Amino acid sequence: MPICSICGKHYEGYGNNAQPVNDGRCCDYCNSTIVIPRRIQDHIRKE
Repeated sequence: MPICSICGKHYEGYGNNAQPVNDGRCCDYCNSTIVIPRRIQDHIRKE
């Protein structure tokens, strides 16, 4: 089983791109609570 590059827990499936948080793969929970909000925040700052 793969390990989330953010929280270190095992996840099932393909995982998610963890950028811009780091260069690894992350679980669905970290994607929803950390990665997506960070992407939105980065996008807002660019405008």
